[in-house]
Amino acid sequence: MHPQLLSNSLFLTLVSVTSASSAFTLSPPVDSPNPIQAPAAPPAALRSPFETRPLSLELRFGIATPTGALGVALEYSFLKELALGCGLGSNVLGWEPACWLRGRMVTQPNHAITLSSGFSTSNYSQNEGTNAGAFDLLIGPLSMMGESRTSELDFEHAYWWNTDMGYESRYEAFVFRAFVGIAALLNPSSGVPSIYASNDKPAQTPIHVLAYAGVGFGFAP
Repeated sequence: MHPQLLSNSLFLTLVSVTSASSAFTLSPPVDSPNPIQAPAAPPAALRSPFETRPLSLELRFGIATPTGALGVALEYSFLKELALGCGLGSNVLGWEPACWLRGRMVTQPNHAITLSSGFSTSNYSQNEGTNAGAFDLLIGPLSMMGESRTSELDFEHAYWWNTDMGYESRYEAFVFRAFVGIAALLNPSSGVPSIYASNDKPAQTPIHVLAYAGVGFGFAP
């Protein structure tokens, strides 16, 4: 073969090998996996309002509730399933502060079944018309008919442990709840007979539990 032709052939072969090597080096593997990425957070529209609006302020109404007949409550949700709250109300005889821990079973994004438990204190006067708590609305007037057979017991500071079940709903900023529960009196021996009671009437036997029920309306900013 002519030397010039041999030289040209070698040059073309070298160029072809170099081009193929560059293409192999620069082209990414077809089957190479994508880099691992953290899952994106769900958009706010798909998250529960118990998460997006964790703080709520409510006006409470009820019978023998931890915040009395009328009160206010402030609650903060650390998780959509767990909240801590405190409130202040009146049971006619005086102020009634309370605090509680609330658990939620979120059944739908805007609805939940709740279970709460906590502590409250209040002035309390026990008589035949207030023995049953929420049920006094029905049986209290019957119990008070005629002459009382016992004297009242007055508690300057009654301490209660409260546990209730309820329903809670959120519609944007609006909050609604309804609940029923039982309050256990922690210091039943602290009651003293009323000073105006007749001496011939025995003191009431201290109660140990009261039923209560209430509703709340409020907003979550």
